[in-house]
Amino acid sequence: MAQPAAAAAAAIALRRPLLLSLKPARLLTSLAAPSPGIRHPRALRPTGPLPADTAEDTDDPDAGDGSAEPFKKSRNALKREARRAVQWGMDLAKFPPPQIKRILRAASLETEVFDALMLVKRFGPDVREGKRRQFNYIGRLLRNAQPELMDTLIQASKDGDDSKLHALLSEEKLLVEDEEVEELPDEEEDDGEYMKIADRWFDGLLCKDISITNEVYAIHNVEFDRQELRQLVRRVQMVEESTSKDDEEGSNGKLSRAKKPLLRFLRSLAKEACAE
Repeated sequence: MAQPAAAAAAAIALRRPLLLSLKPARLLTSLAAPSPGIRHPRALRPTGPLPADTAEDTDDPDAGDGSAEPFKKSRNALKREARRAVQWGMDLAKFPPPQIKRILRAASLETEVFDALMLVKRFGPDVREGKRRQFNYIGRLLRNAQPELMDTLIQASKDGDDSKLHALLSEEKLLVEDEEVEELPDEEEDDGEYMKIADRWFDGLLCKDISITNEVYAIHNVEFDRQELRQLVRRVQMVEESTSKDDEEGSNGKLSRAKKPLLRFLRSLAKEACAE
């Protein structure tokens, strides 16, 4: 019995110097219970990412199922579509307004495209940067158009292929040239200032008032096609001169159709001039 007691006493004596040699901070650390929040290197981890982690890394609701990836267009494809739409706008701008309206109606495009094309047609040959920006804007408007239909309509118009146009257009769309060009937007009724200016220019140009003619053609803060303006004025004057030779009902219709583009041109010009 004496030997086991002596061995236990010797073990206690050896353990005391070891405890006393430890620093207080290290001693408390060694005696403290392990924190439950600390991850130990021996803990098991999944070999791959959790399904929830992959869904959180993207805002795409279809991410993870692989359904959206095949339909994503490349950057080069988007650039090609943008260039193609801009080229459509350049081709359309070469046609006269009635033909442009036929193409746009056949393609089910909004009147916003027609207004943008009419604006770029008024730019002079020296307005290069303005034309570039306007054609880029028109390209954005045309980007959702049907490519094959647009290519066919434009090519048929270039070739003068009326049979193909007849196949693409309905009977109502074929009568566009006999209709009035387009009713002026209703919102212009609220902008009385520039409308009064445009109406004054309209009457003065048709009456060949020298002071008003000089006033209009002397505008330099807004770029516009002066040659087109002369053609529009001359067209109305020619229709007015021929009214006595035609029947009254038909003459009134021709005169109304001739006045609409001129009034639209002058109102757009007056609006831009007042905004400057």
